[in-house]
Amino acid sequence: MPVGVTAVSGDEQYAITGSPAANPLVVLVVGSDASPFAGAGVKWSVTGGGGSVSDSTSNSDATGHAQMTYTAGQSPGVATVVATVADVWTTTFTVYIEAPVNSRARLP
Repeated sequence: MPVGVTAVSGDEQYAITGSPAANPLVVLVVGSDASPFAGAGVKWSVTGGGGSVSDSTSNSDATGHAQMTYTAGQSPGVATVVATVADVWTTTFTVYIEAPVNSRARLP
């Protein structure tokens, strides 16, 4: 039985509006002996800031890792994505959404 989930990579990254983040969101699921837990279902949801994930679920692999692709919404801001395991354990990712360079306001 899985007893925890931790964000491994993909947190605190930037994405351009309407585009996928450069790096996948990756978690590590661990079992009761603190070793990687394979086959755990991970639920992914965007809880703030808009955008979407490529699927609502993924499973941890033999090394306990599961990943997901986040695509930014159309408005600049900050998005929050939550990964949940066993309906109990959660970890949160923050993605900063920026407008494309060519559409940013230019100073005189």
